[in-house]
Amino acid sequence: MSGGIVRPPRLLIQILGAAVVLAVATAIARNPLPTWEEELFTWIHNVPRWVDHAVWTPMQLGSAWTPLLAAAVAYWLTKSWRPTTGALVAGWVGWWLAKAVKDWVERGRPFEEIGAENVRDTALHEGLGFVSGHATVAFACAAILAPYLSRPWQWGVYLLASFVGLSRIVVGAHLPLDAVGGACLGLILAWTWHLVVGIDSTKRWAR
Repeated sequence: MSGGIVRPPRLLIQILGAAVVLAVATAIARNPLPTWEEELFTWIHNVPRWVDHAVWTPMQLGSAWTPLLAAAVAYWLTKSWRPTTGALVAGWVGWWLAKAVKDWVERGRPFEEIGAENVRDTALHEGLGFVSGHATVAFACAAILAPYLSRPWQWGVYLLASFVGLSRIVVGAHLPLDAVGGACLGLILAWTWHLVVGIDSTKRWAR
């Protein structure tokens, strides 16, 4: 520990736990789509069409520009380089690493995996599914910011990240395990950043 810089021992446990979940999800995703996941997707996806439109804008909080927004928020709240740079590094590395995982797993989107007749006509038809890049970015940025926030705000950023992942299922872009895998990948990157550079405990906002 140096000054207010801490590296909670639980970070390593959290990283290992997320890695195990990611490994299991990857193993499932590399095999034929299980019935339970198809049924879960159908249950989530079959919501009224207005929900599809309502989630579209907030869903973009998992896009490639989100790390810039998270970095700006981190600097505004803390004036510390650790969360500011971490949001950029974890967010953008997550975005590109998710693409690499997709190429390796080669799992299609719902349109391909369960058939066009079972997804909205507005669902994405091209590209690969596992893992969700939006979920990866959203959870990476949330986990970077969380240690610098009070408990209610921590819940808030994680709920927002969960909403992004859920929205990707609602609009038919991803299957459930795609979102779970993306969330785990984002968490691993963020927690690894905290483990390497430490968390500045003197910069916590809204204690």
